[in-house]
Amino acid sequence: MTTPVSADTLESFRRAAASQQPTPAGVAVAAVSSGFALGLLAKALSISARRKALAVNLTQLESLSAAAQAASSRMLQLADDDVAAFEAYLAATRLPCATEQEGEERRQVLDAAVRRTIEVPLAAAKEAAAGLQLCRDAATLALPALIADLGVTATLLASGLRAFQLCADSNVRQLAPETASLHERLATETQRHALALRQAEEVLGLVRKALEAVAPPATKQ
Repeated sequence: MTTPVSADTLESFRRAAASQQPTPAGVAVAAVSSGFALGLLAKALSISARRKALAVNLTQLESLSAAAQAASSRMLQLADDDVAAFEAYLAATRLPCATEQEGEERRQVLDAAVRRTIEVPLAAAKEAAAGLQLCRDAATLALPALIADLGVTATLLASGLRAFQLCADSNVRQLAPETASLHERLATETQRHALALRQAEEVLGLVRKALEAVAPPATKQ
Protein backbone atom coordinates (compact mmCIF):
# COMPACT_ATOMS: atom_id res chain seq x y z
CA MET A 1 0.00 0.00 0.00
CA THR A 2 1.28 3.46 -0.93
CA THR A 3 -1.69 5.53 0.26
CA PRO A 4 -1.94 6.10 4.05
CA VAL A 5 -4.95 4.39 5.59
CA SER A 6 -6.30 7.72 6.78
CA ALA A 7 -6.32 9.00 3.19
CA ASP A 8 -7.54 5.78 1.56
CA THR A 9 -11.11 4.90 0.65
CA LEU A 10 -12.94 2.13 2.47
CA GLU A 11 -13.38 0.21 -0.76
CA SER A 12 -9.70 0.45 -1.65
CA PHE A 13 -8.69 -0.74 1.81
CA ARG A 14 -11.23 -3.57 1.69
CA ARG A 15 -9.93 -4.72 -1.66
CA ALA A 16 -6.35 -4.62 -0.44
CA ALA A 17 -7.29 -6.64 2.64
CA ALA A 18 -9.09 -9.20 0.46
CA SER A 19 -6.29 -9.46 -2.11
CA GLN A 20 -3.41 -11.92 -2.27
CA GLN A 21 -0.83 -9.26 -1.42
CA PRO A 22 0.74 -9.69 2.04
CA THR A 23 -0.45 -6.35 3.41
CA PRO A 24 -2.68 -5.06 4.94
CA ALA A 25 -3.37 -8.02 7.19
CA GLY A 26 -4.65 -8.79 10.69
CA VAL A 27 -3.15 -5.96 12.71
CA ALA A 28 -4.00 -3.28 10.15
CA VAL A 29 -7.57 -4.50 9.77
CA ALA A 30 -8.07 -4.65 13.55
CA ALA A 31 -6.50 -1.20 13.93
CA VAL A 32 -8.86 0.32 11.36
CA SER A 33 -11.84 -1.28 13.09
CA SER A 34 -10.63 0.01 16.46
CA GLY A 35 -10.00 3.46 14.97
CA PHE A 36 -13.60 3.63 13.75
CA ALA A 37 -14.81 2.46 17.16
CA LEU A 38 -12.90 5.24 18.90
CA GLY A 39 -14.30 7.74 16.42
CA LEU A 40 -17.79 6.54 17.31
CA LEU A 41 -16.99 7.03 20.99
CA ALA A 42 -15.78 10.57 20.29
CA LYS A 43 -19.04 11.31 18.49
CA ALA A 44 -21.23 9.97 21.30
CA LEU A 45 -19.37 12.02 23.89
CA SER A 46 -19.32 15.17 21.76
CA ILE A 47 -23.08 15.02 21.23
CA SER A 48 -23.64 14.32 24.92
CA ALA A 49 -21.50 17.33 25.83
CA ARG A 50 -23.78 19.65 23.84
CA ARG A 51 -26.87 18.77 25.86
CA LYS A 52 -27.61 21.32 28.58
CA ALA A 53 -28.87 18.65 30.97
CA LEU A 54 -25.33 17.29 31.18
CA ALA A 55 -23.62 20.67 31.56
CA VAL A 56 -22.28 19.65 34.96
CA ASN A 57 -20.10 17.07 33.16
CA LEU A 58 -19.27 19.29 30.19
CA THR A 59 -15.53 19.57 30.83
CA GLN A 60 -15.12 15.84 31.43
CA LEU A 61 -17.17 14.92 28.37
CA GLU A 62 -15.19 17.27 26.14
CA SER A 63 -11.91 15.92 27.50
CA LEU A 64 -12.95 12.30 26.95
CA SER A 65 -14.21 13.09 23.45
CA ALA A 66 -10.93 14.77 22.51
CA ALA A 67 -8.97 11.82 23.91
CA ALA A 68 -11.07 9.36 21.90
CA GLN A 69 -10.61 11.40 18.72
CA ALA A 70 -6.84 11.50 19.19
CA ALA A 71 -6.75 7.76 19.93
CA SER A 72 -8.75 7.11 16.75
CA SER A 73 -6.10 8.90 14.68
CA ARG A 74 -3.30 6.99 16.40
CA MET A 75 -5.01 3.70 15.59
CA LEU A 76 -5.06 4.55 11.89
CA GLN A 77 -1.39 5.45 12.09
CA LEU A 78 -0.71 2.07 13.70
CA ALA A 79 -2.42 0.42 10.73
CA ASP A 80 0.08 2.16 8.46
CA ASP A 81 2.91 1.28 10.84
CA ASP A 82 2.00 -2.40 10.68
CA VAL A 83 1.95 -2.41 6.89
CA ALA A 84 5.36 -0.71 6.84
CA ALA A 85 6.75 -3.09 9.47
CA PHE A 86 5.78 -6.24 7.63
CA GLU A 87 6.93 -4.93 4.27
CA ALA A 88 10.28 -4.05 5.89
CA TYR A 89 10.47 -7.61 7.23
CA LEU A 90 9.80 -9.06 3.77
CA ALA A 91 12.46 -6.77 2.29
CA ALA A 92 14.94 -7.91 4.95
CA THR A 93 14.38 -11.56 4.06
CA ARG A 94 15.41 -10.77 0.49
CA LEU A 95 18.74 -9.15 1.40
CA PRO A 96 21.84 -10.92 0.04
CA CYS A 97 23.86 -13.11 2.39
CA ALA A 98 26.53 -14.58 0.12
CA THR A 99 29.41 -13.26 2.19
CA GLU A 100 29.99 -13.17 5.93
CA GLN A 101 29.57 -9.39 6.00
CA GLU A 102 26.35 -9.56 3.99
CA GLY A 103 25.08 -12.28 6.29
CA GLU A 104 25.78 -10.22 9.39
CA GLU A 105 24.16 -7.11 7.90
CA ARG A 106 21.13 -9.15 6.87
CA ARG A 107 20.87 -10.64 10.36
CA GLN A 108 20.91 -7.21 12.00
CA VAL A 109 18.33 -5.73 9.63
CA LEU A 110 16.12 -8.79 9.91
CA ASP A 111 16.30 -8.77 13.71
CA ALA A 112 15.23 -5.12 13.81
CA ALA A 113 12.42 -5.79 11.34
CA VAL A 114 11.12 -8.75 13.33
CA ARG A 115 11.08 -6.73 16.53
CA ARG A 116 9.11 -4.03 14.74
CA THR A 117 6.46 -6.54 13.62
CA ILE A 118 5.99 -7.33 17.31
CA GLU A 119 6.24 -3.79 18.67
CA VAL A 120 3.42 -2.49 16.47
CA PRO A 121 0.67 -4.91 17.56
CA LEU A 122 1.77 -4.48 21.18
CA ALA A 123 1.45 -0.71 20.77
CA ALA A 124 -1.98 -1.19 19.22
CA ALA A 125 -3.01 -3.44 22.12
CA LYS A 126 -1.95 -0.73 24.56
CA GLU A 127 -4.00 1.83 22.63
CA ALA A 128 -7.05 -0.45 22.62
CA ALA A 129 -6.72 -0.99 26.37
CA ALA A 130 -6.58 2.77 26.93
CA GLY A 131 -9.67 3.13 24.75
CA LEU A 132 -11.54 0.67 26.93
CA GLN A 133 -10.65 2.79 29.94
CA LEU A 134 -12.18 5.76 28.11
CA CYS A 135 -15.33 3.72 27.58
CA ARG A 136 -15.45 2.90 31.28
CA ASP A 137 -15.00 6.54 32.23
CA ALA A 138 -17.77 7.57 29.82
CA ALA A 139 -20.28 4.84 30.62
CA THR A 140 -22.22 6.90 33.16
CA LEU A 141 -21.95 10.19 31.25
CA ALA A 142 -23.26 9.54 27.75
CA LEU A 143 -26.86 10.21 26.83
CA PRO A 144 -29.17 7.19 27.07
CA ALA A 145 -29.91 7.52 23.35
CA LEU A 146 -26.19 7.01 22.65
CA ILE A 147 -25.35 4.41 25.28
CA ALA A 148 -25.48 1.57 22.74
CA ASP A 149 -22.63 3.27 20.84
CA LEU A 150 -20.45 2.89 23.94
CA GLY A 151 -21.28 -0.79 23.94
CA VAL A 152 -20.35 -1.06 20.28
CA THR A 153 -17.06 0.74 20.93
CA ALA A 154 -16.21 -1.49 23.89
CA THR A 155 -17.06 -4.63 21.89
CA LEU A 156 -14.89 -3.62 18.93
CA LEU A 157 -11.98 -2.49 21.10
CA ALA A 158 -12.05 -5.71 23.12
CA SER A 159 -12.01 -7.70 19.89
CA GLY A 160 -9.22 -5.50 18.57
CA LEU A 161 -7.19 -5.98 21.75
CA ARG A 162 -7.50 -9.75 21.46
CA ALA A 163 -6.57 -9.55 17.77
CA PHE A 164 -3.46 -7.49 18.48
CA GLN A 165 -2.34 -9.92 21.18
CA LEU A 166 -2.96 -12.86 18.84
CA CYS A 167 -0.90 -11.30 16.05
CA ALA A 168 1.93 -10.36 18.40
CA ASP A 169 1.96 -13.91 19.74
CA SER A 170 1.99 -15.33 16.22
CA ASN A 171 4.90 -13.11 15.18
CA VAL A 172 6.92 -14.00 18.27
CA ARG A 173 6.35 -17.72 17.82
CA GLN A 174 7.01 -17.78 14.08
CA LEU A 175 9.62 -15.06 13.59
CA ALA A 176 11.50 -15.04 16.90
CA PRO A 177 10.84 -18.40 18.60
CA GLU A 178 14.18 -18.41 20.43
CA THR A 179 14.09 -14.82 21.71
CA ALA A 180 13.16 -15.27 25.37
CA SER A 181 12.85 -11.53 26.05
CA LEU A 182 10.08 -11.19 23.49
CA HIS A 183 8.18 -14.16 24.90
CA GLU A 184 8.46 -12.64 28.37
CA ARG A 185 7.30 -9.24 27.22
CA LEU A 186 4.32 -10.73 25.42
CA ALA A 187 3.31 -12.62 28.56
CA THR A 188 3.62 -9.46 30.66
CA GLU A 189 1.56 -7.38 28.24
CA THR A 190 -1.12 -10.07 27.99
CA GLN A 191 -1.47 -10.21 31.75
CA ARG A 192 -1.59 -6.41 31.99
CA HIS A 193 -4.37 -6.13 29.45
CA ALA A 194 -6.57 -8.66 31.21
CA LEU A 195 -7.91 -5.75 33.26
CA ALA A 196 -8.93 -3.91 30.10
CA LEU A 197 -10.89 -6.92 28.89
CA ARG A 198 -12.69 -7.05 32.23
CA GLN A 199 -13.48 -3.36 31.82
CA ALA A 200 -15.07 -4.15 28.47
CA GLU A 201 -17.41 -6.60 30.16
CA GLU A 202 -18.14 -4.02 32.84
CA VAL A 203 -19.02 -1.41 30.22
CA LEU A 204 -21.35 -3.84 28.46
CA GLY A 205 -23.00 -4.57 31.80
CA LEU A 206 -23.57 -0.87 32.39
CA VAL A 207 -24.92 -0.47 28.87
CA ARG A 208 -27.40 -3.30 29.35
CA LYS A 209 -28.46 -1.84 32.69
CA ALA A 210 -28.98 1.59 31.14
CA LEU A 211 -31.04 0.13 28.31
CA GLU A 212 -33.20 -1.84 30.73
CA ALA A 213 -33.93 1.38 32.59
CA VAL A 214 -35.34 2.99 29.45
CA ALA A 215 -39.14 2.82 29.44
CA PRO A 216 -40.45 0.58 26.63
CA PRO A 217 -42.47 2.29 23.90
CA ALA A 218 -46.19 2.50 24.49
CA THR A 219 -48.22 -0.19 22.77
CA LYS A 220 -51.13 0.71 20.59
CA GLN A 221 -54.54 -0.27 21.87
